[in-house]
Amino acid sequence: MAHNYIATDSPLSRRIVRAFLHFLNSVEPGPGVDAEGIEVARECLAEAFKLNQSPVAGDDVKSDSLIDIFKSLEAKKQCEPSKSDVGPQPDSVDASSSFSGENPARGKNHSEASKSTDEDSTQGPHAFVSKDELCGQFFAALEKNCYFWSNTDGSDDPVQLEKASCLFNEACMELERSGCHQFSLKNLAESLKTLGNKAMQSKKYSDAIELYNCAIAVHEKSAVYYCNRAAAYTQINKYTEAIQDCLRSIEIDPNYSKAYSRLGLVYYAQGNYRDAIHKGFRKGGRA
Repeated sequence: MAHNYIATDSPLSRRIVRAFLHFLNSVEPGPGVDAEGIEVARECLAEAFKLNQSPVAGDDVKSDSLIDIFKSLEAKKQCEPSKSDVGPQPDSVDASSSFSGENPARGKNHSEASKSTDEDSTQGPHAFVSKDELCGQFFAALEKNCYFWSNTDGSDDPVQLEKASCLFNEACMELERSGCHQFSLKNLAESLKTLGNKAMQSKKYSDAIELYNCAIAVHEKSAVYYCNRAAAYTQINKYTEAIQDCLRSIEIDPNYSKAYSRLGLVYYAQGNYRDAIHKGFRKGGRA
């Protein structure tokens, strides 16, 4: 039986995939949803259908709903019964999936750390502290990771100090919005990661990298944070940095399948298809 397929570079294909990604961005995740896996799938689709490039001739860049697209195609099919414009419809997805939906209050991932970057502290990353104490720990972690610049007179750059204060306050506000009113380094790191995820969704990749930098400074033994930062680096074509972050993520947690998948995606973006398959995607399927 003959099949009528549409090419990946056709305006219709790109329109359908763009609507599908728009749908994924508009929903909130439910408990147990693999949000990181959804994000990897989103990136693969965007890369395969070249949605990050300039629109091609005939492209309709507005974000339709999938229902509207298929209704319009069905109407067209009824008007022109001899023509078939649509291939197999996409599989259904869990409407609760989204990249940004992990609740920092839950704080569970593949690489729970036993120690924070502030090793000389008598408190672990899960210890609850006051907001003022947490602020001090946050600034100490940033300083340890050389976040602050120094002026010629040896004093700290006030711009960087103000920026760090803003990031801390935003992270605390995100904690409170999530319903978490207890402060700890681990919760703060998760909140910074969530803000980084939101920046990714808004395509503010430099902002996302800075937020993931801060999350890693606070909790440097999280495979998830490095893997997320790798995604941001990939979006701005910093493939060397992205590969390093993927490898660091795998070093922390050799069973973290998303790090292998993302590594495969980086190699794919480079055009290194052999390594994408053998060092990335295949290993991700076995992890």
